[in-house]
Amino acid sequence: MEIHSLDISHFILLLLIGIYLVLVTFVLTWIYYDAERRGVFGWLIVPLVFFSGSSIIGALLWLLFRPKLKLKPVSVSV
Repeated sequence: MEIHSLDISHFILLLLIGIYLVLVTFVLTWIYYDAERRGVFGWLIVPLVFFSGSSIIGALLWLLFRPKLKLKPVSVSV
């Protein structure tokens, strides 16, 4: 039996896949919390973004078509 060593091309490929997965996780997490803050169900938006073919395109579509942020009034006592 021969043990295959991990050459540099395989290492770079695995590293790029890992970086991509981490970035997609961060983007989808941000989109979830942004949707919840804007009054939209985050658990509904995240799969739509993820399965849009490319998470980057889905994230850009979310940025373009997301609802306006609803500001809550702050009471100030003097």
